[in-house]
Amino acid sequence: MYQRDDRTIRALLAQGKEREAVAFCMGWEAGTSNAHFGAWMTALDKVTDINRRHFTASVQASRSSVGDLLPGALGALASVAALTALGLRPRLAEFR
Repeated sequence: MYQRDDRTIRALLAQGKEREAVAFCMGWEAGTSNAHFGAWMTALDKVTDINRRHFTASVQASRSSVGDLLPGALGALASVAALTALGLRPRLAEFR
């Protein structure tokens, strides 16, 4: 739609109808370039709202999933640290 409006503006300018081209480009009346752009922005806002709601729901679901895994991950990390210390203890004792 907006490309068609651009062609209309250029055609009006080519015909020497500068005032009409400016009115078409700058006006907000129905059927003008800005009115078409406003309709496009309204549609884009609707799509953006859909995407934002989905993103927010996905983030909340992910955070709850990670929250459930966090205690197990911390336990595994503590186990690895303890086993590493126990494994290194005999080797470090050799240097005393």
